Amino acid sequence: MTQEFVGRKHPQSFFSEFPIESEWDVIVIGAGPNGLMTAAYLARAGLRVALVERRYEIGGGLATEEILFPGYYSNIHAVYHMMVDFMPVLRDFDLKQHGVVWIKPNQQTSMVFEDGTSLQLTRMLEDTVDSIHKFSTEDAVAFGETMRTWRKLSREVIAPATYIPPMPPLDMIDAMQRTELGEKMLELSEQSPLEIITDTFENDRVRAMMLYTTCMWGLDPNESGVGFFVPLLLDRAMNKAYCQGGSHKLASSLAKEVVRNGGVILDSSQVNNIIIEDGHVAGVELWEGRTLRSKVVASSLDPETTFLDLVGPENLPGHLKEDVSRWELDKWSYTTVHVATNEPPAYISRDPSVRDSFMTIVGIESTEQLLAHWAAVQSGTIDLDAFGGHTTWQTQYDPHLSRVPGKHVSFFQMHAPYDIAGGWEERRDGIAEAMMEKWRRVAPNMGGDNILMTAAETPEDIEIRMPNMRRGSIKHGDYNPLQLGSYRPNQDCSGTDTPIEGLYVCGASTYPGGLVIGGPGYLAAGKIADDMGVERWWKPTPEMEKYQATYLD
Repeated sequence: MTQEFVGRKHPQSFFSEFPIESEWDVIVIGAGPNGLMTAAYLARAGLRVALVERRYEIGGGLATEEILFPGYYSNIHAVYHMMVDFMPVLRDFDLKQHGVVWIKPNQQTSMVFEDGTSLQLTRMLEDTVDSIHKFSTEDAVAFGETMRTWRKLSREVIAPATYIPPMPPLDMIDAMQRTELGEKMLELSEQSPLEIITDTFENDRVRAMMLYTTCMWGLDPNESGVGFFVPLLLDRAMNKAYCQGGSHKLASSLAKEVVRNGGVILDSSQVNNIIIEDGHVAGVELWEGRTLRSKVVASSLDPETTFLDLVGPENLPGHLKEDVSRWELDKWSYTTVHVATNEPPAYISRDPSVRDSFMTIVGIESTEQLLAHWAAVQSGTIDLDAFGGHTTWQTQYDPHLSRVPGKHVSFFQMHAPYDIAGGWEERRDGIAEAMMEKWRRVAPNMGGDNILMTAAETPEDIEIRMPNMRRGSIKHGDYNPLQLGSYRPNQDCSGTDTPIEGLYVCGASTYPGGLVIGGPGYLAAGKIADDMGVERWWKPTPEMEKYQATYLD
């Protein structure tokens, strides 16, 4: 469809008195990372864009906030940025001009065991091989050989495909069969993460580390059909970046691009419903009674919120209501203990470089224990003997998070069920203390007088802060074969347009998914621009062009 648009000029009375009813070219719901990206691209394309955000802060999961205690800040959701090497938005807007600086340490991920040994994943492949060699010569050789292929697969196929519209499964198979690398991806896709890791490595602790880093974001280790994630997530676990100034710095920089290009951001302003007239989007109504009129609305919220709460079941055509009702949320959420200390964590590892790790896995001693922990979480419990998680010393790279000179901020995060046996109100403090005790087993100084303050955040707290992270689902929906690719969130909406004319989706529940990878917002902006007959000012990245030429042309 091609639509006329009004142009960039705002209503004359806007800055002095926002009108009860106003006209816009595009309305974007939700100023999380994908909503911000969609709005930024379209505003720079010359469209009048209104970005509406329920919270008092923009950014969604890009949040850096005080947690219960004054003077200490933490990145409460996104902290490990895995796709900064590929996200088109970082190149298209040159966010360095807004002070966005990425820190990517060599010491990426460590796993510390109670006997003082440790494993490391590093940016330098050779350093990782050396670390694995202490546990298994065979696995060290296997890792070096395997990662050369997996990195190539990650960087030439899976990563660039993240920013190109999804293909139906049969078309994807035909495309991948063009190259040996594509064939490898198809082969891995048929396997489960556990099968891939078990077939590749022999040492149990090496397996445990590889399994944790590839499944920590919600992959079921036993589920086939998601194996293609393994090379991508393992490669990215070795190339995570920290946003200096906190994750909110990325959000604020994107917001600046929205505003400098004529867009308007309405924070603390909740959308009550999406207006549908004669089967077509006509705008949104806000909680304070204002109406924003537009023939194009893009929602970055989860499917249930977008279609059932805001559009309404009575306005859903065909089988869309049934498709939305089948949507499955993440298999697990997270519970986190944020900690302010006099000294940073001091681990018992005999390798001093563990101190410098961006992320440190603690509490997991074997693959069996790890699988038992995840199984318990999926059944609604936490085994206080078997659980483990990951920690990060945030002020190592971002001292400003502590407003008190010389003090430190860290966190311990682990997988957790939303509906926990006994309820979070009763179990919050006990689980938080069990987490701290688990941490002390490998970092003895994380107790006593070293602890200034702690603040526990449960899956229920996540949902309270971010209602569209229903039941604490940070990706807005599970990663399983029926909710990936052209099925995310369903076959009618995976291209970001929907069966409702003028309504688009652009959030983590849309292809390619969540974790602040920038794909849904980028793809939605392109689709909306094309449908409105607006010229795209941005071009594909070289990686995307190479992928396109190899697999699609």
